[in-house]
Amino acid sequence: MKLPDYIDTVSSSFADLLSTSSSTGPATGRLNFFHLPPTNPAPEWSSKTRGYFIHNLVLSQKSNVANFLQSRKATVAGVVVDMLCTTMIDVAEELGFPSYLFFTSPASFLGAMLHCQTLHDEKHQDVAELRNAESEVPVPSFAKPVPPEVLSLVLVDKHMWLDRFLHYARDYRKAKGIIINTFIELEPHALNSFSVLGSAYGSKQVPPIYPVGPILNQGPSLNSHEGASGILKWLDDQPSGSVVLVCFGSQGSLHEDQVRELATGLEKSGSRFLWSLRRQSPKDKRASFPSEYTSYEDVLPEGFLERTAKTGKVVGWVPQLDVLSHPAVGGFVSHCGWNSVLESLWCGVPIATWPLHAEQQMNAFQLVRELGLAVEITLSYHERSEMGVGGGEK
Repeated sequence: MKLPDYIDTVSSSFADLLSTSSSTGPATGRLNFFHLPPTNPAPEWSSKTRGYFIHNLVLSQKSNVANFLQSRKATVAGVVVDMLCTTMIDVAEELGFPSYLFFTSPASFLGAMLHCQTLHDEKHQDVAELRNAESEVPVPSFAKPVPPEVLSLVLVDKHMWLDRFLHYARDYRKAKGIIINTFIELEPHALNSFSVLGSAYGSKQVPPIYPVGPILNQGPSLNSHEGASGILKWLDDQPSGSVVLVCFGSQGSLHEDQVRELATGLEKSGSRFLWSLRRQSPKDKRASFPSEYTSYEDVLPEGFLERTAKTGKVVGWVPQLDVLSHPAVGGFVSHCGWNSVLESLWCGVPIATWPLHAEQQMNAFQLVRELGLAVEITLSYHERSEMGVGGGEK
C-alpha cells in the first residue's frame, strides 16, 4: 500500500531494510513483504486531519486485505493488527482467522482507553467532562491519579478523536490477545491492572496481554540518509555526556515563535546541543508530516547559527537511536513518544519532557510523577493544530 507523495515517509526504505535484515539474520525466510494495490485518496483527505486521512486510508484497503488473506488461507495462522487499523479485526473474523492487536503505545494508555470506553458505554458518563474535572482523575492503569490537563485530548475532546478512540477500544476487546511494546519492569502497575478481579475495565473481559518490549531497531539503521554520517562525526568531537539532543519525533514540530524561544534558551544555557528542527506541515495539507527547512536562517534568531557554531548543530532528520547511543549525548528534550521513551531508557539518557499530542502528555506524567525517570519542562502542553483544531497555545 503506497502513501501519497506529499506524505513524508520512509516506509518503503524501512521495508527494504527489514527484508535485507531478515534474509541474512535468524529470521531468514520468515519475513516477507507484500504490497497491496495502491489506493487513490480523495482530495479532501489531505486537507483534513492526519487521523481522518489514516482512518479513510485503512477503510479503503479492507477489500484488498480480505482478498489477500483469502488467497493464502491455507498458510495463514493469524492476523496481527495495528492499534489504529482495527477494522481489519472484522476482516480476520469474517475469514475465520484469530486476530492479535499490536499496541505501540504504553500499557498505561491502553488502560486509559479501555477505562474511558467503560465509563462511556457501561456507566453512561460523558468522558469529555473529565477534561473539566475539579480534581485529579483516577485511572486504573496509573498508580497515581491523573491531572485533567494531562489527559490525552483523543480521549476527552469531542472535536478530535474521542468517538474514534472509543470505537477502537471496543474493537480491542474482539482480539484474541493484545501485544504491547512494553515490559513488566517498566509498567508493573499498568500491566497488573488488567488481571485484577472486578476490574474497572468493564464487564467484558480484556483479552490476554502480552508485553514483548522493548522492541528497538538495533540492527542496521537508515544511516544512508543524507547527513547521518556528519551528525555522528560531529558527536565524535564532543566531550562525553555533554550534548543535549532536542528532537520531537517524525511527527513533531514547533511553531516559528516557539522555535525562536527555544533557540534563545539553548543559546543562553551555554549547553552543547544537537537540534532536530522540522517545519510544520502546511495548513492546507494537515494530513502530511513535518518537512525539512530549506534554510534555518528563516526561522532562527538572527546570528544564532554563528554564535552557537562551536557548541551546537541544527539538522533536520536524525538517526535517533544511534545518536542516543553515542557517549557524547547526556540528555534528551523529547516529545515523549513511546518509541523515544524506550530508546532513551535503553540508552540510559534522561529525558526532559515536552509532549505535543496523542498520548504523550500521559507518557510524560508517568515518567516524571510515577517512575521518576524524567524531569519536567511541561506535562500538559497540547499541540492541538496536529489534529487541525485551533492553535498550539500553552
